[in-house]
Amino acid sequence: MGRIGISLSGIERSLLNTLAEANANVTKSTYRMATGNMINNSADNPSAFVALSGLQRRLTTVTKTAANVSAAGSIITQTQTALGQIGTHLNTIRTELVADEDRSLTSSQRIEAQAKIDAAIVAINNLANSEVDGKKTLSGSADFNISGVDTGEIADVRVYSTGGNTLSISGDVTAMATQASLSYTGDTDDEVTDTAVFSLSGNAGTYEVSVAAGDKLSDLADEINQYSHKTGVTAVHDDPSDSLIFTSVEYGSNAEVDVDVTFGTFNVTSGGTANGSDATATIDSVNYTGNGNRFIVANGNTHYEIEFDENFGGGVFGPITVDGDALTFSLFTDVSQPSTLSIPSVNAARLGGLSGSLSDLYSGGSLSGLDGSTSQAIRVVDEALADLTKIEGAVDGFYNASISTASTLMSELEDDLEDAIADINEVDDAEQTQLAAKNVDLANNAIAGLAILDQQRSSIVNMIQTIAGL
Repeated sequence: MGRIGISLSGIERSLLNTLAEANANVTKSTYRMATGNMINNSADNPSAFVALSGLQRRLTTVTKTAANVSAAGSIITQTQTALGQIGTHLNTIRTELVADEDRSLTSSQRIEAQAKIDAAIVAINNLANSEVDGKKTLSGSADFNISGVDTGEIADVRVYSTGGNTLSISGDVTAMATQASLSYTGDTDDEVTDTAVFSLSGNAGTYEVSVAAGDKLSDLADEINQYSHKTGVTAVHDDPSDSLIFTSVEYGSNAEVDVDVTFGTFNVTSGGTANGSDATATIDSVNYTGNGNRFIVANGNTHYEIEFDENFGGGVFGPITVDGDALTFSLFTDVSQPSTLSIPSVNAARLGGLSGSLSDLYSGGSLSGLDGSTSQAIRVVDEALADLTKIEGAVDGFYNASISTASTLMSELEDDLEDAIADINEVDDAEQTQLAAKNVDLANNAIAGLAILDQQRSSIVNMIQTIAGL
């Protein structure tokens, strides 16, 4: 028997619950399509919410690191461009000098060439001191801080890695490197004794020399020095011994002087071939043999090179202190493992080698004006180019090994994390539209059911009122 009362019946409660649940599901599907996320709060799926939060935190870290990698890439590529421009200016200087290697330019032509050389040196210094994304990467400020260097002992210190520690470098040079050397003895009038043709070779190349009996040794020395940039060999007339001494520009066992006589007689010592010897030293309690006067020290995360001045007589040196961070980037998600690149200064005063520095070629410098200083000036430029090539190699290597690797890794991590997040959280609009439509139908059905029940209740009330005569 049915019972009429003011309370809801079981079927009404069921319909109301269905209506509420359907409306909630419609709202959820609409909200998911609006946000594009399946999980908008922990109640949507507690376990998936926890997993999703972890993935999103990792993605934020990776995205931030990828931005660091991109910024570092911008700095390094601009630095590479600047180094390339410096190389272009060095080649311009060399071209101007080579034009006078036979000392054939007129005075006015040398003045014009010197002006071009000066302009190129100014341009190099401007590039060295220019900013790259707010950093002067080529001025020396991107290098480690190196103090305690006695320039009478040390020609160069190049630090690549300190392992994050302060270095103290000291030791004892037990033997300095020597140059290769040959000698030729003339007659008592300091003249060549016989007609001859010989090839003079050194580390830079070969130059053919023709001499005749009676030629002055001093004149022969001048000719050899005029083309020393082609051979890497210089000559000195030693008047007291009536001899001509051939000496390599370079030092060490790789330094070579070779005289190969192809016609006539031109007798030199050591069978016509000589090599230098390498320096030996104890550095930080470890014994080393150098490459010439340059030593490479690599121990764990510590890597540096030290070159001793050729005029240093040997003995105890240091301590030299190395600290600072050089150019440091966070290229990986582990911020405790930064990537470091040290770039020495490329100012004209720092470019060069045994033959001098590039600044010596500027007007007023010891190698300016071309003419008699041309060959040595060319050697300086060649040494500067070798210096620059070494720096470019370090920068290119850092880009390829660190930045490119990090960029690829971060890109792949971003893709993987985004895919994982999408698997959990990506909304299928078609599916949610279908679910929303289904729940709208359920809500409409519930409303229709409630309407029928309400109509039935009203009919029963009317029937009772009629029976009661009301």
